[in-house]
Amino acid sequence: MPTPTNFSRVRCGDALIVCLVSGVTGLAMLACTPGADDMASDATSFDTTSDDTSASNGDGDGDPGPGDGDGDPDPGDGDGDPGDGDGDPGDGDGDGDVPSVCDAVELPPRAGEQIVVSPGAAGMVMVGDSATTLRAVISGASEGDTILLEDGTYTFPEVGNGQYSGIYITTPNITVRSMSGNPDAVILDSAYRSHGGQSAVITIAAPGVALANLTVTRSIFHLVHFWTDGDDAIIHNVHLIDGGQQFIKSSSGDGLIDNVEISCSRFVMTAEGRDNVWGYGPQNGQTRCYTGGIDTHEATNWHIHDTHFEGIYCDATGVQRPAHGQHAADRDNMTYNGGLSEHAIHMWDSPSGGHVIERNRIINCARGIGLGFTTEVYGTQIVNNMVYSEHAGGGQHDVGISVERGVDMLLAHNTVYYSHPESYKDGIEYRWGSTANLAVHGNLTNRNIRSRDGAVASVTDNLTDADGSWFVDGDAGDLHLVDCMAAEAALLPEVPLDLDADSRIDPTSPGADACAGN
Repeated sequence: MPTPTNFSRVRCGDALIVCLVSGVTGLAMLACTPGADDMASDATSFDTTSDDTSASNGDGDGDPGPGDGDGDPDPGDGDGDPGDGDGDPGDGDGDGDVPSVCDAVELPPRAGEQIVVSPGAAGMVMVGDSATTLRAVISGASEGDTILLEDGTYTFPEVGNGQYSGIYITTPNITVRSMSGNPDAVILDSAYRSHGGQSAVITIAAPGVALANLTVTRSIFHLVHFWTDGDDAIIHNVHLIDGGQQFIKSSSGDGLIDNVEISCSRFVMTAEGRDNVWGYGPQNGQTRCYTGGIDTHEATNWHIHDTHFEGIYCDATGVQRPAHGQHAADRDNMTYNGGLSEHAIHMWDSPSGGHVIERNRIINCARGIGLGFTTEVYGTQIVNNMVYSEHAGGGQHDVGISVERGVDMLLAHNTVYYSHPESYKDGIEYRWGSTANLAVHGNLTNRNIRSRDGAVASVTDNLTDADGSWFVDGDAGDLHLVDCMAAEAALLPEVPLDLDADSRIDPTSPGADACAGN
């Protein structure tokens, strides 16, 4: 199958190197050229008079709803246990270190001005001595500028019809990041306020945008929405917490959104977040939760790697929840409980593919990774991911990895482990007769790997009887191997590394983690 190609940036000494990266290794440099350093020497003043509230991103994605998953009518036990919500993107060895590949990620170099912003009064920010809004600052930036956010919590005005207060990026090649580099210290808090229409906290409608080292939280709709022209973006070390709908949504409306990298970030749903998830559909038992981690339509060449997803599911227990969270009147005060949320990562359709989904950790989410649903996804690699759940199967919790209408795809060296004795019966599924040239190789799970609805695949060197004792902490989702196992899998040239970006040897271990012996 074709090997996706993408660009990465690493620093070698004092020089920024732009490297062509091929395959799923994230490390193999085929060609490198020096780039300009991205650090300007001085901050700049900024014109704070502009506060454009005229542009709306709309939604326009035409979704038929979140999908029914596998369609099974089996009821869940509704335990709704929340994850621990720590969201650490650590390497799983218990010492809290991030994977080395994350240390190598560099943001695009910028030649423009640096604009320093600090929190102001409610809904406002300060640029020097001038008060303005964060929307105005970013709307007024020029191509190549960097917006540096000082530590603190940033809030947004609540606005009515015809006005918009969320961040709407239409300037190409700008960066928005924290000054400190600590995502926990810079919080963009939507506080479940309306930013006008169905707009997100951050809408990206220009190419080459970078978001890094900050937190975005508590949205009615999406936390981040990729819209028309939002190509060639990078989201790095961003914490996304409690999205009312999908945390990151990509729906262009009139074209493809290409070449997006999401790296070394975390997506976490808390108990508060579950009480504020959008309810989709009519009442009378048919309303269901409508949230998920990453949700893309008509997207190609996305690279999602080294990212942590946790607790993204809907709770069927407790009080009835308003169908529109904090704005119940917008849905005629309808209420609902439970329902099957979308996956932590769901790529709906892709006419030319090229996605690489690798080295992600997914804990206690309703569903792990999904490719396709109603139309085909092409040329994608799903490798070296860990998916864990402690929940029973049924109405709220479902399959770990599902390929539905996948063409020219590689699903290899993933570990899916469910600790609940009544969990969903399949760890990995592939579905529908249009699925073609799918290789399912070297995966490790304690549940079935199953074909459904006439799907055909090459299925080799997988293991489906994993035991919790094989893992460092199987009951807590650390699925690194304690010892080497007798089972082996042939080494594929497309997967030379494991979950921690350590080299594999031939033969290698099934699953995401390759032990020292293989």
